[in-house]
Amino acid sequence: MIERSVHKDSVIPLYHQLKEILREQIANRTYKPHQQIPSEPELQKIYGLSRATIRKAIDGLVREGLIYRLHGKGTFVADPLDRQSITLDSFTENMRSFGFVPTTKVLENTLLTEVEPELRQKLGLEQGDQVIMLKRLRYLDGEHILLATSYLPAYLFPGLETVELTGSLYKTLAEKYHVRTSWGEDFIEPVIVTEENARLLNTVPGSPALLVERHAYTAENDLVEICYSLIRGDKAKFYLKHNG
Repeated sequence: MIERSVHKDSVIPLYHQLKEILREQIANRTYKPHQQIPSEPELQKIYGLSRATIRKAIDGLVREGLIYRLHGKGTFVADPLDRQSITLDSFTENMRSFGFVPTTKVLENTLLTEVEPELRQKLGLEQGDQVIMLKRLRYLDGEHILLATSYLPAYLFPGLETVELTGSLYKTLAEKYHVRTSWGEDFIEPVIVTEENARLLNTVPGSPALLVERHAYTAENDLVEICYSLIRGDKAKFYLKHNG
C-alpha cells in the first residue's frame, strides 16, 4: 500500500491533512469496519508528525463517529451508520423568521489561557492553546429564554474577545474570519437550574431545564465551537422528524 504524504509547507494544518488521508482510507476500505487502524506511534513513523498532531487528527475522526477507541486495544473503524446531523442556523435569524424579536446580552467575552483538559481535548487543542469563552443571555420578545456559553479556538478567531457579539455569532465568524459553520451535533439532557443560573434566567432555582451541548463544524468537518445552552424548561419545545 502506498501511503499519501502530508505536505509540511502547506497552509493546511497537518492534523487536518492526516485526518483527510485517514478518512479517504476508510472510504475506500483500505481499513474496513471494525478493523484496527495503525497506532499513534505507527502513524508518527509513517507520516513524520508529532504525537500531539496525530492525537488531534484521531480525536476529530472519533468525534465524527468514523472510528472508535477500545481501551488498551487500539482504534478501530466504526460501522458506516446513518447519522442525524443538524443544519446550523443563526439563532437571531431563525427566531426572526418565526416572528419573534430576539435580543442578546453579552455577559462575558474572555480569552482563556488556562483550559480544562476535557474541554481542550474536545476542541482538539494542544497544551497551551488559548480558548475564547463567550457567555450570552438570550431573550425572545424581552423574555429570558436561554443562557449560552460558547468555547472557540482562539487561533482561528484572533481578537474575537474584543468584538461586539450581540447579533449572530455565526455571521460574525463568516464575515470577519471567513469561517463558515456548516453542520452540527446536539447532545441534550435534562438538568435542574442552579440558584445562580435561575437569577440570570429569571426563573425559580431547582426548576427543570434542558442543557444542549452543541458541536459546530465547518463543511470540512473542523470543529470550531462547543456551546452549552441552558434553556428554561417551561419555554422549551423540540421537534424532530424521523424518515423511515
